[in-house]
Amino acid sequence: MNEHAYSDTLSGAANMAPSAPLKNVLIIGSQYLQRLNIDIHNTPTVFQDLPPQLHLGLIVDVTARQVSDGQSGFEVSLVIRAQGMRSAPSEENPTPDLVYDIALSYAGLFGFNTNIDRIHAEQALLVDAPYHLFPAARTVLLNTIREAGFPTINLQPIDFEVLWKTRRA
Repeated sequence: MNEHAYSDTLSGAANMAPSAPLKNVLIIGSQYLQRLNIDIHNTPTVFQDLPPQLHLGLIVDVTARQVSDGQSGFEVSLVIRAQGMRSAPSEENPTPDLVYDIALSYAGLFGFNTNIDRIHAEQALLVDAPYHLFPAARTVLLNTIREAGFPTINLQPIDFEVLWKTRRA
């Protein structure tokens, strides 16, 4: 699996004028699966003696980049790495047996229907846009886990505002 460094960054949008509050300024375009990779460890013996529920470790990142001039051309990517483990990491076992490793990138095209300053553009693209991408990305992830033959989980929504604020701090 190719390792990529992802972070919640915004490239472009440097010369945007200040504007009104964020409400209803984001224009949503196409959404698409950019990349999906699954690595199932130790097949077929991995399916022998599976616990009823695996522990799922998630790493989530968001990126945004300007793909065309003006305020109508931004690509936002929601990147999720999901690792299914036989048990949760603990002090006694910090690296439990890895059952599967899924790398997923789900993206969309976004723009603005008005001029917006850089900080508000960043918030809209790195907080609001991923909320629109997450339901489809979640479906792809959970369907991939199920189709790979593993027990499914209930993946809760992600608070992208907390993620964004944490990264900015």
